[in-house]
Amino acid sequence: MEFVVLLVLLVLLALLGLLGWRAYRVSRRKAAPPSPRRAPVGDTSSSTLDDSAYRVSYAPPEFEWSGTVTGSLPVKILTYKQYECLEDARYGFKIVGVPPTERKQPQPYKTRAHGLKTVASLEKHGFLAKDPEGGFVITDLGLNALEVCSVRY
Repeated sequence: MEFVVLLVLLVLLALLGLLGWRAYRVSRRKAAPPSPRRAPVGDTSSSTLDDSAYRVSYAPPEFEWSGTVTGSLPVKILTYKQYECLEDARYGFKIVGVPPTERKQPQPYKTRAHGLKTVASLEKHGFLAKDPEGGFVITDLGLNALEVCSVRY
């Protein structure tokens, strides 16, 4: 009987130690300062950039969210394919929906091909709008979705 009690105590002590170690690792990860970015190769400046200092966007200004759309979005989570499609549209590419077998085919200049279901879903939610020249372009609601929706990988 004493052996069983001792064994149970040892197992509980081991579990407590594992939980404490896990809590320690999580707290260290949250408390660690962000690592500085390294300067690109060929850059002569010796300074490093801090991620929290400023935010860089490579999208043209006309593809930034205006901030005027209010209310809740039709979806809270984007799939990775939807996110990828909206990012392409944000950077000025015209989006076309194609079957999966044709996705790898060459597209015209400034055009990106995405799956039919992905494009149809984004159009249904109002994130993409039809372009008069064919294809789809991002709407202000789509730019808002890029800012606030989480992504499911």
